[in-house]
Amino acid sequence: MITIKSMSECTFAEVTKAWNRGFEGYFLPVSMTEESLVQRLGAEGYVMSLSVVAFDGTEPVGLVASGLRTIGNQRVAWNGGTGVATEYRRKGVGRLLIHATLERYQEVGVDVATLEALSQNEKAIALYEQLGYQLDDRLLFWQRMDALPEQAFGEPTDGRYQVRAALVQEIAGLPIYRSDVPWQNQWLSLRDAQALVVEDQDGQAVGYAMYKIVLNDDGKLGAIVLRQCAAQPGHPDAKNILRTALASVYAPHEVECRRSTFNLRASDEMLFALLAEAGFESSGTEQVYMSKQMEKEAVVE
Repeated sequence: MITIKSMSECTFAEVTKAWNRGFEGYFLPVSMTEESLVQRLGAEGYVMSLSVVAFDGTEPVGLVASGLRTIGNQRVAWNGGTGVATEYRRKGVGRLLIHATLERYQEVGVDVATLEALSQNEKAIALYEQLGYQLDDRLLFWQRMDALPEQAFGEPTDGRYQVRAALVQEIAGLPIYRSDVPWQNQWLSLRDAQALVVEDQDGQAVGYAMYKIVLNDDGKLGAIVLRQCAAQPGHPDAKNILRTALASVYAPHEVECRRSTFNLRASDEMLFALLAEAGFESSGTEQVYMSKQMEKEAVVE
């Protein structure tokens, strides 16, 4: 018989076993030790009381790991991973896990539940839709593996814009900061990331970017991963603002390395048009971004 427990009621050994069994043979398998899982749960802000583990008797066979953030005036929960052991898939365990997760969201007054799923995982997407999630967007992973041409993002803007380094905390405080992005690209998940602000000639912030730099074993530049890039909404020169940000993020252009995007929304069409002009292409990985508006329990007078 399958039972569901909150992660807070489980040992780390049980959670680790559920994680490793749940993602074994998955599209992107991620094996964890107890130590690495504890570190991940803490660093990425998972909430143990909102996360659940499925058991068959005493054996952990699946889990949903969740987090919770306040964005604006809404409590937004995110599903940071749903996994079911191979021999228990297509037997209703995933449905039980999501049901239990949504119940816990309801109990703490979540306004919106969000999740991401790999586009090719059609069965999981169908399950989420059956449980009330709606498809909001596609999330794209694009890349270019070689050096960039000197003017990959167009001609210089003749001093109209200046770029300066910033902390991600500063980006979060800008009026133009976008919070409607997957949880891994929100500033709270990017405390160790690089950030920049694009300013106009009056010193006003008109754009920004957040990205991660990865060094190889020799300490040299191995990868640059773009996590957010935005221009002031409605700005008449938004394209050049984005060009300026991208040119700075992916510098130095002459260095060969993997330049990529991570979970960027396909609806940012202008951004991806610029990346396409610069020779970026799909890496073959794509996700869907889904959300569910949670119903509020009636208040009894």
